[in-house]
Amino acid sequence: MEQTYTNTISEDYAAACILNNPIDTLNQLKAEGGLELFHNYLPRKIYNMALSLVNDGREHEVEMLEFSDAIKGEAEGREVSHSISAIRVKFQGMNWFDSHLKNLKKDASLRRATRIVSDASKAIREGQSPEDISQALRDGSRAIMSIVSSDEHIKDAKQGVKEFSEMLVTIPEMLVTIHTKGSTRGMPTGVIGLDEQTGGLGANELWVIGAQTSRGKTVLMFQIMAALLEAKKHVLLVSLETDADRVHARLAANTCTIPMSKILGTNPHKLNRHEINKLQDYIETTQENDCLHISDSDSISLEFISAQAERLKEQGYSLDCIVVDYIQLVTVGDSKDKARHEQVAEVTRTFKQLAKRYQCPVLTASQLNDDGKVRESRAIAQDADVLLKINDDSESISIQKNRNGQRGWRLPLKLQGEYQRFAP
Repeated sequence: MEQTYTNTISEDYAAACILNNPIDTLNQLKAEGGLELFHNYLPRKIYNMALSLVNDGREHEVEMLEFSDAIKGEAEGREVSHSISAIRVKFQGMNWFDSHLKNLKKDASLRRATRIVSDASKAIREGQSPEDISQALRDGSRAIMSIVSSDEHIKDAKQGVKEFSEMLVTIPEMLVTIHTKGSTRGMPTGVIGLDEQTGGLGANELWVIGAQTSRGKTVLMFQIMAALLEAKKHVLLVSLETDADRVHARLAANTCTIPMSKILGTNPHKLNRHEINKLQDYIETTQENDCLHISDSDSISLEFISAQAERLKEQGYSLDCIVVDYIQLVTVGDSKDKARHEQVAEVTRTFKQLAKRYQCPVLTASQLNDDGKVRESRAIAQDADVLLKINDDSESISIQKNRNGQRGWRLPLKLQGEYQRFAP
């Protein structure tokens, strides 16, 4: 017997939320998949009818949906009316909505996966080309991830600086209130000497920063990201190691020239009023520009990154750069029979594809081994358009690869950890 993948209780709960709180519930459901979240007849009917009424500015009629002419005029109107009333009174409140929404998304993704497998089997029987079948499967995988992933995994500028300011107010002397209110061919990196040699971050390019542990990979990535944000470029940051509040702490240290330890409250010298004002300006500017989108989920997969990028595009944001911290933390689906170097090669290859698909640079980092070479796969250096190496002394950066310019250049830049930057 074919598995239908549906949770009747969760569908009825969501339908009751629509009936009792139509606007807020429909907005959330639309953002997470809409009608596709429902499999059963009556919840689908309630969703469609309520959405139509809300779109027509008649949301008040949802409160009496079971008594509407549209329902009463059906052949089995009395039974349908009774069933809608039963769902309405069965569940009250929104306390468990998020939990039931997760069930709906899981089942919807499984139904989509079942259709994809069925369509692929049919395509094989019909003799379609392997290339067409493979592309259809990739498209299906992205569609599934767009259902499974959630807006809660992406923090916009407002959410990010809110977490940052909440962290700041835990420091006793800090009282921050959020007030709502290039010469290169590519985008400037903000790193002295780097743009002259590379031409800046170009569309379609994969940039990799290599270094051994604790040499400043994330610092250099975020320094470049800070320059993009200052130019009001939209950046998607996918980070497993750095939460949103710490991302903004790093960016604020860089852009405001305030020691990181003072922002975190671990410095014996406290923030002065001038520094507090600069942090408040940072928060207001970041929120107003709304250019940084942070995904700090507890797991990063290639499908997840692609789905988050697609979600931002669907929401109308431009995508000027994708930053991933970092290569070795990205997981690969269906990796059971793949050696580690093959998995890493798939990661960098996909990053390059993302750069081409979204016409924006992808900036990431890789650990280096004791010999100063990228760990786990030579494909990292092969796929990269620009490969930067932070030298062991953290007092210079070498351009190891520069597809569109001179390589081997050494930039005399020293890590200034307190200010989260490399500078002469």
